[in-house]
Amino acid sequence: MRYLVLSLFLFAFTGIFAQKPNLTGKWLGELPQADKSIHFRIELDLKQVGNKITGSSSFRTLDNHAVSFLVEGSVNGIDVVLNEYKTLNCDCNNQYIFCMKRMRGKFMIDSANSLYAISGIWTSDSSYNGTSYTKSDCAPGTFAIARSVQLRPLDGAYKKTDMANARLSPYANLREGDVTFSKRVWRDIDVREKANRFMASPKQRLIDVLMAAIKDGEVTAYDPTPGKTDPGGDAFTKRLTPAQARSKMADSSLVDHFDKDGNKIGSELRAGEFNPDSVVKFRIKEDWVYDKQRSVFEPQIVGLAPLIKPKAANMNLNYQPAFWVYFPQARRVFANKEVINRNNDATSLSYDDIFMKRLFTSYVIKESNDKDERINDFAQGLDKLRESDKVQKALAGWEHELWKYNN
Repeated sequence: MRYLVLSLFLFAFTGIFAQKPNLTGKWLGELPQADKSIHFRIELDLKQVGNKITGSSSFRTLDNHAVSFLVEGSVNGIDVVLNEYKTLNCDCNNQYIFCMKRMRGKFMIDSANSLYAISGIWTSDSSYNGTSYTKSDCAPGTFAIARSVQLRPLDGAYKKTDMANARLSPYANLREGDVTFSKRVWRDIDVREKANRFMASPKQRLIDVLMAAIKDGEVTAYDPTPGKTDPGGDAFTKRLTPAQARSKMADSSLVDHFDKDGNKIGSELRAGEFNPDSVVKFRIKEDWVYDKQRSVFEPQIVGLAPLIKPKAANMNLNYQPAFWVYFPQARRVFANKEVINRNNDATSLSYDDIFMKRLFTSYVIKESNDKDERINDFAQGLDKLRESDKVQKALAGWEHELWKYNN
């Protein structure tokens, strides 16, 4: 009499565990007889350390004979391998032959019933008859096991997965020989403007996304200090460590020093704690390029920088970049970070969508020129806004002049 396969449970699987599962615990399944008319219970007691699995499997027949095997295996993502390799206990009186199974299955979640489950295919190359191991002639079969877990309730009417699985839209292939016109532009984004307030939402601030990505090593921060090889400080020449990048974002305060007689002898600028709400502006560096191969005139963002306002005695300094990040690298992070929309929670727009589709407002502070001047070097007040509009209209006019319109 042979007891060969585990019957396949009918679970309403509602999701697949995308990250490394924890298989530690007791798992229950069923074993049918050869004709599958009678079912028997099987139990696995597993322990997971890293990707390695150890434990035991046990089974009891209808007439109260039992066998237990040692189990070893591994887990890779949702792929699980479990192998019975040695008899632990057997009360079989040479009456039964038990197949030692090599199980390969997928880890899944039945969130409706708060269950973890593994199902798949098993094969066997050896059997145990109570006294010795023999070559197995067991036919392959299916298996399914499960264990109860305390799953976190779904916070919402449905599960959002599109953003987590979003993929980047690649840039179009651009050859130098196809570029007939190029203009570099720097512009500032003010998150206090109504159209940009989503960037300052406490639920998903842009600066929080950037700082977390830098801390985790997903994005590299670059020093904005000008140098001989980098006069503008925005050419990504010197890398910053995550700690250095965070220190540049800390609010600073001026601390006075006094001598023993109470006379002020100087002052020192000391870094304080980082306050994400203090970041109200960002700067982007972009190239406007005409690609004659595709007949397209479009901008491509090259760099992104949060702006800080340095403090100094009796001086009103302008906003300066705290650090620069290479935008194409940051896109990998932005693509999976949802933007908070004040009107609709189901828009599913990411920060990558916002920048690539130009769903923000900004003003030009500089365009490439022979004097390397910024707009505020020769204009003040409302004149700066007029010059900013002038640059934008000039770019739009250049594209307009490419085409001939017939009435």
